[in-house]
Amino acid sequence: MLNLYDMKACSKLFLLAVFFLFFSFPQAFADNEGNESWEGYDENTEITISGTLADFGREMRGPVIVMLRAGAKDYRVITGPPWFISEQGFEFQRGRLYEITGSKFFSRDGQLLLVASRMKDLSTGKVIRFRDSDCMPVWKGRRMMRGMH
Repeated sequence: MLNLYDMKACSKLFLLAVFFLFFSFPQAFADNEGNESWEGYDENTEITISGTLADFGREMRGPVIVMLRAGAKDYRVITGPPWFISEQGFEFQRGRLYEITGSKFFSRDGQLLLVASRMKDLSTGKVIRFRDSDCMPVWKGRRMMRGMH
């Protein structure tokens, strides 16, 4: 049977282990939050749409999400991490026209989303590529390389 001293020691050890896990592993998963959106690119569902940027933002540590209004339809578009977009010198501006090529997919809750491969600002002609020729995110591995310079 455990005495009070042993229970306090076990509690401290447990809290220390939880603290260690909480602060050691979040960065390992930070770029993979919402993994279904980062890796789920299917060329067979690729479309190109043009429309007005209605809004943009991000949830937690995930990618920047763009709301593009094309005609009477609104598309929720997953782009890339903010640091990558900034590094590329690309800016989102509400009310501006954009052309987006991306892969359609349904989220876990059944919402139609578009994973962007390429985005073009139709007023400036500037293009940002989010996927390479193998449909992989072009920023993969670049975050670690950025810190080495």
